[in-house]
Amino acid sequence: MRKEKNNNESVKVKFGIFVAALITAAGVFAVMTYLQRQALSDFVKREIYVAASDIPRGVVLNEENIKTYLVIKSVDAGSVPDNCTPDAGMIMGLSPVYDIGKGTLLTYNMFTSPKEELDEMDDPILAGFRTDDLSKAVSGSLRAGDVIDIYSIDPGTGDGFLLCKDVYVESGYDGYGNRVTDEKPAVMFNIYLESADAAGFYEGLSSGSLYVVKRCG
Repeated sequence: MRKEKNNNESVKVKFGIFVAALITAAGVFAVMTYLQRQALSDFVKREIYVAASDIPRGVVLNEENIKTYLVIKSVDAGSVPDNCTPDAGMIMGLSPVYDIGKGTLLTYNMFTSPKEELDEMDDPILAGFRTDDLSKAVSGSLRAGDVIDIYSIDPGTGDGFLLCKDVYVESGYDGYGNRVTDEKPAVMFNIYLESADAAGFYEGLSSGSLYVVKRCG
């Protein structure tokens, strides 16, 4: 009886050691798997676009400014959202729905199609003017994304007439040439207008006969 009891106790001890070994092995395996995954995540990278500089609301991304606003960055794949921007062509011709800060990881939902006025233009070109070039002060505070009408004053009668309609404000700048992205006043503007209106626009600028009216809504 004593010998049988000792054998039973020996079996129990061995079984306990076996179970403890299994638990330890499972714990070690889990830790090693976690560390392996962490190590792999350091090597799995994705190239996506981030903002190379502040991107003001309303700026239309095009071939001329895309390199100014976008830069490719390699980041951990695990930190990349599904709607990230790995292809600049997907947001070409779009504009931010709000001001985007430098270094921001760019996603598709940050951009939208420009206003209908720009989409409906036959042959839009990018032009510019300074507030000092105008015959009258701008009616209201202009910001990127605004739509304006440009009038010219007839030198013979002194009456104003509509020169360019539904002009899209692409961006505004301060007196030092810095883009205005907040409520600070801008004194220089880039605008999109029809190429057919370009000659009359620049003629009006040179003669100082132009003034601008901001469209509402």
